[in-house]
Amino acid sequence: MPSDFMHSEKTKVIIADDHALFADGLEQIVNNMPDFRVIAKVPNGKMLLQSFNWLQPDLILLDINMPLMDGLESAVAIKKKFPAVKIIFISMHYDFRYKTFIKDHNISGFVIKNISALELRQTLEQVMAGGKVFMPPPETTVPAREMPETGFMKLYKLTKTETEIIELIAAGCSTKMIADQRKLSHLTVESHRKNIFRKLNAKNMADVVAFAVIQGIYKRN
Repeated sequence: MPSDFMHSEKTKVIIADDHALFADGLEQIVNNMPDFRVIAKVPNGKMLLQSFNWLQPDLILLDINMPLMDGLESAVAIKKKFPAVKIIFISMHYDFRYKTFIKDHNISGFVIKNISALELRQTLEQVMAGGKVFMPPPETTVPAREMPETGFMKLYKLTKTETEIIELIAAGCSTKMIADQRKLSHLTVESHRKNIFRKLNAKNMADVVAFAVIQGIYKRN
């Protein structure tokens, strides 16, 4: 290993992204910055955790949607063990559910992947100076519950029936109960449930319930 690597004063960066072409381009951009150096690229969260233990980066540029272990799960594990490390999420899309996660886990930034090289450099510099950067800022993203009643339906391409089933799921109704109440077959309800999970990118029932509460579809007593 070159000696100048060991003694470099540049901020050490790990890129975690499963899209190799994007990661390669991001690496070139970061390495062209005078105060930053990419020390590793990894395609998933598991490899990120493995490399983190011996590379000890100062900053992680972390994709959210990755195989094996996604960016959210990786961030939790890293922050628990290394709370001082800076993490910037970099993703194709901003999801309303990220706002609470970012706040609760002290994430330093969130940027969309179409960010310019100049904006990225400014983001990295601001974060390493102790600031937080969100592009687009969550504060300027209109929460779905503040949209017109059908706004979130259009946003997530939900049908009226799917929205009604989401409400029943949040209320704790089983597939059989939903089928009986909506006068649908068991298979039809199961098909709707699969479509709902796919459209919301939900990993479990808790995600669906959280969505229902946040959008005002279901109100807890």
